[in-house]
Formats: sequence, C-alpha cells, structure tokens
Amino acid sequence: MTSREKLRVAVAGTSFGGNVQIPVFQSHDRTRVVAVSSGRPERAEQTARENGIPAHYTNFEEMLDREKPDVVSIVTPPIFHFPMTMAALSRGIHVLCEKPFAMDVEEAQKMKAAADHTAVVAMVDFEFRFLPGRAYATDLVREGYIGEIRMADFIVHFGQRTESTDRPFDWWSEESKRGGLLGAFGSHTVDTLQLHLGPPSRLLCDLVTFVRKRDGKTVTSDDGYSLLIEFMSGARAAVQMTNAAGVDDARFGMHGTLGQLIVMNIEGTELRGGTRSDRPTKLIEIPSKYQLKPEAAPLRAPFRALLNQFVSAIDENRPSPSPNFADGLNSQIMLDAAYRSAKTGAWVDL
Repeated sequence: MTSREKLRVAVAGTSFGGNVQIPVFQSHDRTRVVAVSSGRPERAEQTARENGIPAHYTNFEEMLDREKPDVVSIVTPPIFHFPMTMAALSRGIHVLCEKPFAMDVEEAQKMKAAADHTAVVAMVDFEFRFLPGRAYATDLVREGYIGEIRMADFIVHFGQRTESTDRPFDWWSEESKRGGLLGAFGSHTVDTLQLHLGPPSRLLCDLVTFVRKRDGKTVTSDDGYSLLIEFMSGARAAVQMTNAAGVDDARFGMHGTLGQLIVMNIEGTELRGGTRSDRPTKLIEIPSKYQLKPEAAPLRAPFRALLNQFVSAIDENRPSPSPNFADGLNSQIMLDAAYRSAKTGAWVDL
C-alpha cells in the first residue's frame, strides 16, 4: 500500500455506525468505506446507498473475505463483538471495536490475547476521552494540578428513555444481550475513572429499571444505576446515572489534595476548577489544541479525534494506542463485577 492509498474500511452496524462513524470515515483523508454489513438487509442497502458505499452485506465474514478491508469497525450489539473481532483478527485486519467491549471478561481476555499476538492496531471506541474538557482535565491531572485525587463523582441524567414510547423494545431492553445503561454508558464511565484514578480494588453497584414495558414486552435491562468504587490508591468514586429521568445533564468532578476539576456538561465543552490557593472555583479556558471542530452529529468530532490516533498508529507501524484492548478488558472487569454486585447486593473485590 502506498502512502497515497486510503485505508479500505468495512463497517459492521448501521445505527451508530451510520450516523457517526461512516460519515467520519468517508470524509477522512486516509480512509474510505468499501462495505457495510447489517443483520437486516434493508438497513445495509439503505446505509450503503445514502453514504455512497459500493457494497453491502448481511454476512460479516463474507464481507471480510470478499472485500479484504484493511480496517473493520464493529458497531453492533455487544453479543457480536467477540465473534466478529476474532474473525477480523484471524485475517490480520485492523480492528476498531465499540463498547461495551464484550459480553463478559472471558470473551474480553480472548479478544485482547488475539490482538496481542496479531500485528494489527486494535482499539476500543471510548471517544468520550477526546471531549475537550475531559481531554484537558486529563492532562491537568497528570501535571499535578489537583494533587492526589481523593474523591471523584460522576452524575449523569438523560431523558431519551423516560417514557415507554420513547424507544422501541430491542436488544437494548434485554439483559441477556448486555443491553442497558451500565454497559452502554457505564463502560465509558469506568474507563474514565480508571484513566484518572488507576486500578480499582472493590465496588458496589445497584441497578434499576424504571420503565418496565416497551411495546408490551418486559424490559430486563437497567435504565439507571448507582455505583461506588474504591481504588487501590485509596481514592473513592460515586456514580449515579439514568436515561429515564428529566433532560440531559451531566457533571464529572475530581477532587484532590491541591484542588478540583469539574467537567460541567455532557459535551465536555465547559471546565471549572481551582486550587486551594484560589479558594473559589472558576471557569478554566480550554486551550485550542483540545477544541474539536463542530460536526453535524455531536459524537462525530471526538470519534474523528480517536480515528486520527488509530490511523496514525497504522501508518507509523506503532502499537495500538490507548484506548486499546487492554483498556477494553479493564472496563469489562469492572462491568462484570458491577453486574455481580447488583445481583448479590454486596461489595465485590477486584
């Protein structure tokens, strides 16, 4: 492959894949989408037509064998992440996998092991890391701005699923398919917390289902959760999140021996903080290098930032940058422990 040839990308999945990822792949100067797959042929055909993609499939492995892509992006429900990732890695294809990473720790360990023994770049789509306020806060913490972190809090409320008619019954409503808020957004949350606070030592989780019926079917997954985490450093974190109450609102705070930092909104565009010498907190200007160019869909911009790292690692023949499959495994360990804790009502050691 010459330096001028774009990486050939195959995308599995048409929802988040179609709305966020495919437009970014198509507009990136190093990638082009050559095929898309979906379990529903009409969705695969429609997504291909609307995005100028030359081929569409319902069979994932057939797509890999016929198109021979350089990159595959797996944007499917979690139940397919393991078999699709293993199929791609066995063919020497670079992999970008959505979160939650896997169905359980056993799958996640096998995925990481396969990636470790394959000369490819393999990353997990924790694109929230690249939101401006979060990215700048990460560097400030590394520089010692707030000292030793002692407490962190993550409070998020979404209103997308408040009523039974807001969303149809699908895999998201089924615990057996790892649907629910803990997997979808909790995976981002535990990734963020481990990034800043290090490895966890134990946790306590409570899951709740506020909306119990959709389309006349019983919802078995969670639409809210509370999570307490103790880290090996001695730091503590408290998380409360739902997507069935109110309107969208969020904050993520880190509180240390020298000061604090608070990301004030979901988009990560506002950062507040201060040190002990400052006393009152204040808005902190986020430098231009962390800013993201606005795009038609909010998550396209942070996904583009992640994709830039993914492509650079391929072009420069470097190891998989973080967030990689090691980060995916670490998040899966915490999610599995959280599900166990919710069933037993007890703290779970990690």
